[in-house]
Amino acid sequence: MSERHRRTFLLFLTFLKIGAFTWGGGYAMIPLIWRELVEKQKVLSEDAFLEALSIAQSLPGAVAVNTASLVGLMIGGVTMQLLFILATALPSFFSIVVLAFFFLRFRELPLIQAFFRGALAVVVSLIVLAVWQIGKKATEDWIDLAVAFALLVLLLRTGIHPLYVVLLGGGFGVLLRR
Repeated sequence: MSERHRRTFLLFLTFLKIGAFTWGGGYAMIPLIWRELVEKQKVLSEDAFLEALSIAQSLPGAVAVNTASLVGLMIGGVTMQLLFILATALPSFFSIVVLAFFFLRFRELPLIQAFFRGALAVVVSLIVLAVWQIGKKATEDWIDLAVAFALLVLLLRTGIHPLYVVLLGGGFGVLLRR
């Protein structure tokens, strides 16, 4: 197996593992994708990952699949993009089929309900970790921090659609970073 094929296979397995062992959806996957691609395998810089994540969050669809898609495109083109999408989505598809079968039969059992309550706590902690990791890099100076805080207040107080806030944030970025 060539080095290129070995690397592609390892990255495919990385996204398959992330898709299979991450509870809570896309935002819970972000710290794991970061750790694997930026810290461990070093196939993306922090800035490149944050750019892909920013775009992924701005597009319709699941953020994990969007992130896998953009990262694949950045690393190896369309073929890698399709492989990463497949690797990220396959575990969820099979999990849903299996869980739906068993969950519909056993959802009232106290043990099952307790398991999902515990899993929910882990999901919350993974999302907080993602916010912390991204927030450290994304708010490197007081201007970024002020913009982030102002947009958070806008989201919390007005009920404005998040897409408009993303566009507004992008506009601030263009104006402030020329």
